[in-house]
Amino acid sequence: MKKMMMTLAAVAMMLSVAVDANAQFSKRDNNRVPDRFHMGLRAGVTGSTLTGDNTDNITGFWFPYGGIALDFQVAPIPLFVETGLNYMNRGYSWEYKDLPGHKETVSYDDAHSIHFPLVVSYHINIGPNLFLQPFLGGFAAYNLDDIDKDKDNDSWQDERFDYGLRFGLGFNFGRLYANIGYDMGLKNLLDNEESRHHDYSIRSGILFATIGFNFAGSR
Repeated sequence: MKKMMMTLAAVAMMLSVAVDANAQFSKRDNNRVPDRFHMGLRAGVTGSTLTGDNTDNITGFWFPYGGIALDFQVAPIPLFVETGLNYMNRGYSWEYKDLPGHKETVSYDDAHSIHFPLVVSYHINIGPNLFLQPFLGGFAAYNLDDIDKDKDNDSWQDERFDYGLRFGLGFNFGRLYANIGYDMGLKNLLDNEESRHHDYSIRSGILFATIGFNFAGSR
């Protein structure tokens, strides 16, 4: 919880600096107001893993990532709400000891999911037709595949649903777009008597980077 609060504080400070920077730049002659809404395609990669207790033996994978995105202005200042619908693979590999001196690795590389982000972004004009877009919000995800292949193991919750925080930084130049960010899962994927007694928790963590093309938009 302390780490999460520190992360939120850092993101809030970044947004505060962004608002001040945009106010200063708006006084310059080459300032341009952003389009009031954008719609476009997105494609990129994600690095998925798990974080929390006893996750040193869990390794994430890099997977392709893509979908459609939409944002629209919600205030007189360049404050936008962004959403969309994306495909994401949230798989990982887990190495464990099944016998003394013997290790076994299980890979969950078919964790195909539908991903729904919802964030607030602030568009900062830093040059002609060029904007920085820090964003902060949340996400919800639905896994199309059941990751937990061992039905006799009750240590895991139903992993089909997940939710958490999303934050990062976007770049917009004309119709071109790119971003980098992180999805911090808030759902505890462990739910058994031992984990509740010892206060164990494991959560998802997704690093993502995307590029895109906005095929629609207006001022």
